[in-house]
Amino acid sequence: MKIKAETINCDFENHFLINEMADSKILLTLEMAKIASVQSKKRVKDEVINLIKSELKKFKWIITGSVLVDFVWYLNAIERQETDKIGDIDNISKPIQDALIGPNGVLVDDAQIGGLYSYWMSRNELVSDNILKIEIKFNNDYVLLKKNLKFIQYDKAICMPLNIDYYSIKSLFTTKLLIHSKRKIRKLAKISKDSGVNVDGTLIRSEWDFHKSRLNGFDRNDILTIDEFNKICLERSLTFSELMKMIKKTAKK
Repeated sequence: MKIKAETINCDFENHFLINEMADSKILLTLEMAKIASVQSKKRVKDEVINLIKSELKKFKWIITGSVLVDFVWYLNAIERQETDKIGDIDNISKPIQDALIGPNGVLVDDAQIGGLYSYWMSRNELVSDNILKIEIKFNNDYVLLKKNLKFIQYDKAICMPLNIDYYSIKSLFTTKLLIHSKRKIRKLAKISKDSGVNVDGTLIRSEWDFHKSRLNGFDRNDILTIDEFNKICLERSLTFSELMKMIKKTAKK
């Protein structure tokens, strides 16, 4: 079993290479003798998932926005027709889809997949292994670094991903401002809805919000409630008085 990664307008270190170009792609090619499906044994599925994650964890960043994904399977047409060794396209695509998400993947959650096109073609008989080509297309404006990636649970179960350096007052201050702004916007949306005007699509819909239940693959210590985050701020001497000083200083600029 082998895997190879290629990129367009990005690489393992950078989510974009051309400043003016927002579109980037990740291209993966897998060669495998055995196809894993939803019904496969855990060992078989884990082998494929771990291979993909071993390559995707090399990327220093993770996509938070919507993506388009293409799966192109090159399979033995006779084997697919005459045996049950190769499952339906949706069944063999699901384990691969699961391998793309989490801290060692390139997506926070598969809910980000705005479009998934999976199809198969008959492979060349001279090729002994099955081949899968994966193409992930994304807007590189919606990307965060994996380093210092935290999720702030700021409204009920809604979490916002951010790169936070606990030892940087500036980073903590910026996070506080963002949390405050997001909470204010949600309150405004609720007031508007209560008055009969629904502006959720404009004010609430975001590429930066995830329900806590979609963060299962991430370390619990990286998912913070507002109280937990405020405690860290106090431990780093970002007190209320210090916060007010920074707000006044920022307002003067």
